[in-house]
Amino acid sequence: MMIIAASTAAKAQSLEYRLSANIPFDFSVAGKKLPAGKYWINRAQQGNGDMVVQISSTDGHSNITRLTIPVVARNAMSKGSLVFHRYGDEYFLSEIWPAGGLTGRELRKTRAERELERKAQDNDIVGMKASEERTVTIRASNLP
Repeated sequence: MMIIAASTAAKAQSLEYRLSANIPFDFSVAGKKLPAGKYWINRAQQGNGDMVVQISSTDGHSNITRLTIPVVARNAMSKGSLVFHRYGDEYFLSEIWPAGGLTGRELRKTRAERELERKAQDNDIVGMKASEERTVTIRASNLP
C-alpha cells in the first residue's frame, strides 16, 4: 500500500498527470499565439519524461509541443501553476510547475519575447512602468 501511495505522489510531481488551467488572456508559446481559454498541459509522450510538453486547448483548436528545460525550486509547489512573462499586453508562457514538485519546466524565450523584454527594460513599451510586475501566475489542477 505504501509503494502505491509513493508512486502516485511521485507521478503528481511530474507532468505524467495532465495539468488543467483556465488562462484568461491570449498568450504565446514558441512564437505561436494561443487564445484565452481552458488548456491541458502534459508530457508529449508518456514514456519519455517531462522534457517535451504538449499544450492543448480543451476544445481541440490549439495544440503545440515544446522542448523544455528543468528548473528547480527550494520548496515544493503546493499547487500546480503556470508562470507567464508579461510585457504590456503580451503574455508568454515561461514555466510549468506540477503540484508537489521541486522541479518545474521552463520554456526558452523566443526572439520576440527577448525583444519585448529589452524594450521594457528601456521603458519603450507604452504604459509599462519599469517597476511594474511582469510575472503572472495561473493556478493549474492535476488530473489523473
